[in-house]
Amino acid sequence: MDTAAISFLTPYWSGADMMRAHLASIRRFHPQAPILVSKRGHDAGEMSGYRRDFAVRAWVEDCSYTDAYLRLLQRCESRFVCIADHDVVLLASIDGLISRLADDAFDLAGVEEQVRLPRAAAAAAAPGANGWLRYAPGCTASNFLIFDWQMFAARHGLRGIFGRPSRGAYHFDFDYGIGQRLARHHYLRPYHAPRYGLGNVLTGGETPIAWHQWYGAYRTRLASATSRLVREHAESGERAFLADYPNLDLSRLTPAWGPGEAAPASVAHPDTLLARVRREAGFSARTALARAVVALERLSPGGDPA
Repeated sequence: MDTAAISFLTPYWSGADMMRAHLASIRRFHPQAPILVSKRGHDAGEMSGYRRDFAVRAWVEDCSYTDAYLRLLQRCESRFVCIADHDVVLLASIDGLISRLADDAFDLAGVEEQVRLPRAAAAAAAPGANGWLRYAPGCTASNFLIFDWQMFAARHGLRGIFGRPSRGAYHFDFDYGIGQRLARHHYLRPYHAPRYGLGNVLTGGETPIAWHQWYGAYRTRLASATSRLVREHAESGERAFLADYPNLDLSRLTPAWGPGEAAPASVAHPDTLLARVRREAGFSARTALARAVVALERLSPGGDPA
């Protein structure tokens, strides 16, 4: 596989230790692939270190996750793209997945939006959700997503990224349009590893492909008192992961979800006020973001990395 055929794109908020593990893992398995990072905030010194140590292209720009995501795609010059959160750490090469994409075996590789939290964290993180962190069957999102960007851009443009809320879903993300327009999905399966808290091992068959820590930007995302217990789970899991990496304890894995598990309460009883509010909020968000991307497509994605 031509290493220039894929770029890795990472919108980044906070969590330097996981970010360093993330970048090191890409360079371990894909030493020549372009890595593009958009950092929210003003941490030019941190980005300089990543450019020096991992040969990344990095922009420091105080923008939303959505804007960072779209700007990085505008800057991407390769055929294939892997969009990955900064708390994703590769455990194997993804060359096999890229080759199968090139051979038209499927349209995208990623994780279906059906992920349950470990039992110990479920009540704190998503009360009333029956333990679900993500529940949007048939949808994929950006924490780890691989597809043919040049083909998608030619057919749909940036507008095509924006999706519609799915009937019966508990969760909605702006970029569901990718999976809705690229209908043949190859799903990696998420598993819990008890030592590492909220994270998931993402597997292809029997092979661990990547680790996704979940809430890797907990220092800035989980600052309120109501999320204190979730932050504790995220922080302790990350600490254990970084202490062990790369010699991880992946024993006693359990599926992050399985057949017959109860849907979130707002899905199981769709006529509740909560379900209606959530559905309407999803459509409103889609409308607002669609307007934003129309404006963004007329703008430069940004100049050279800072």
